[in-house]
Amino acid sequence: MSEAKTFTLGGKKLPVDLHTVWTDDDGQTLTMSDGIVQFDFGYRQIRFAGRLEQAEGKAHLKLVGDLGPMPFSAESTAARAGLARIIDAANAHLGAGMFRVTQGRILLGDDLTIEIPVSATGLMTPVTGFLLSAEPYLELIALYIRPPLAAAKRGESAVRPEWRRRSG
Repeated sequence: MSEAKTFTLGGKKLPVDLHTVWTDDDGQTLTMSDGIVQFDFGYRQIRFAGRLEQAEGKAHLKLVGDLGPMPFSAESTAARAGLARIIDAANAHLGAGMFRVTQGRILLGDDLTIEIPVSATGLMTPVTGFLLSAEPYLELIALYIRPPLAAAKRGESAVRPEWRRRSG
């Protein structure tokens, strides 16, 4: 059974030297078939997690970002409806299932094919293309909810104040 290797891109300058990532405890360089590489990074104050593994001579990257909560109707009917329209439009344009709501969270994800042998450029090019294609929708979603890694007061709603339902 292979052991998962984990690293974090946050705080490291790119390009990442993947050969330094794929080493075992003795400093021996590993190949993709020796394990799974997991990593995370921040983009637009959103945390993305990736899982890179090789199967059938190809490398696949499962990438997902948590964009924040889908507001309850009681909190903001307008924000919930607006976000649902953005998600539907994004999926119609980019491909079904890239944006989805799971357990009350809005997620952005895809399974990307990475060229073998995996290099920093070969990894970052499809990731960058994926993020750039989603950029307009991320901007629209940010009009309704605060990105998950953005500063906030404790207990403050992720829904932007102008979209919160007013009591009274």
